[in-house]
Amino acid sequence: MLLCSQICRRALCVAQLRRHLVPMAAKSSEKVVSRPDVTAGILIIGDEILKGHTQDTNSFYMCQKLRSLGVRVARISVIPDDVDIIAAEILSFSSRFTYVLTSGGIGPTHDDVTLEAVARAFGEQLFDHPEMVALVREAFGTSDTDCPQMKLARIPQSSHLNYGTDKRTGRSSKYPLVSLQNVYIFPGIPTLMERALESLEHLFLNEHTQFHCREIYVSADEVAIAPILNQANARFRKHVSLGSYPDWRNNYYRVQLTVDSDSEEHVDEVCRFLMEHLPAGTVVPFVKDPISRAAADIYGLAQSGSLLGQKVAAALQTIEECLAEYSLSKICVGFNGGKDCTALLHLFHAAVQRKYPDKKEKLQALYVRIVMSFPEMEQFMLDTTKRYGLQVFTVQGNIKQALVDLKEQQPHLEAVLMGTRRTDPYTR
Repeated sequence: MLLCSQICRRALCVAQLRRHLVPMAAKSSEKVVSRPDVTAGILIIGDEILKGHTQDTNSFYMCQKLRSLGVRVARISVIPDDVDIIAAEILSFSSRFTYVLTSGGIGPTHDDVTLEAVARAFGEQLFDHPEMVALVREAFGTSDTDCPQMKLARIPQSSHLNYGTDKRTGRSSKYPLVSLQNVYIFPGIPTLMERALESLEHLFLNEHTQFHCREIYVSADEVAIAPILNQANARFRKHVSLGSYPDWRNNYYRVQLTVDSDSEEHVDEVCRFLMEHLPAGTVVPFVKDPISRAAADIYGLAQSGSLLGQKVAAALQTIEECLAEYSLSKICVGFNGGKDCTALLHLFHAAVQRKYPDKKEKLQALYVRIVMSFPEMEQFMLDTTKRYGLQVFTVQGNIKQALVDLKEQQPHLEAVLMGTRRTDPYTR
């Protein structure tokens, strides 16, 4: 153990020296490198992740958040609740990356060893931090220094306590995030981790870098466009990251291409190259998030003058008349997962989004469930309900009886929008 401690101390000295040398090297090459490369390494700690008992979502959130802050995530490592392994990985990451973010292993039980591992990595001892002790006493209502909760108050000697600010309330966080040098120790519970990172994002903000990403959707097979992608990669890989992701189950495209860079000009250049060289007619105008931009897209189509646009404009006129006559709380839209009512739901959503851009209440929908519904339809209903944020009223039987039952169950409703095709019987 003594030998291990000595090795860790020597490695720490080298790591600290390297961190001092990096800025010096950057200064000497300022004429060549205009923006520093700010990087992060993420350590996901927990036996439960490696055993498949718990799915890791923290690294996904961290990657998205850090990238939005101009920080490039260079490595993710998932490691067990082992002090020696965690300490070694922390020491390695600390010397290689600008920031190290750990997640997991903070708590009162035997397998919560992250704080001990961080202390060992930097050759320090744990101690009962007075401020942390006071917080534990206040949070758990105990003054027993030997209670399990007091383990949360034992942190490395030279730790820094970081108090964030809740963006929703503007209040300072009651419990701080512990950091040591460039290592930031986040909780493993996703809601707590996300709240902590959001409130402390200013610690990681890199104002010199903004990442740009463009997506291109192609209906051709990946094999057919591989030569073009190879050409693009060989020509632009110095400044751009080109990704190719096949999707055999999608109804609209076969391959999703991503073009990433910290230079918008380079992204534009690569996109122009791809649009010029991909097989004619294979680029699909796929909209990845039609919900948030529904009003702009649908009303743009309605005003386009095209044949489809004219039909959409007529449908929107009916919906707008309904919205003018009834308040939103008194309207619901018929939705059972079919194509016609799904189209109507999207049109209704677009009209509401345009008329009430700041609305917070859920759209109301009527689901007339058939006796023998199949699992795929039920899953689609659940997905769509979540996607549009619906409040669904479910009744069974034929449509006429369903409307009678709906009025009895929801007497506040006064109008139901029902979708149908122009070619259906009795349709005007």
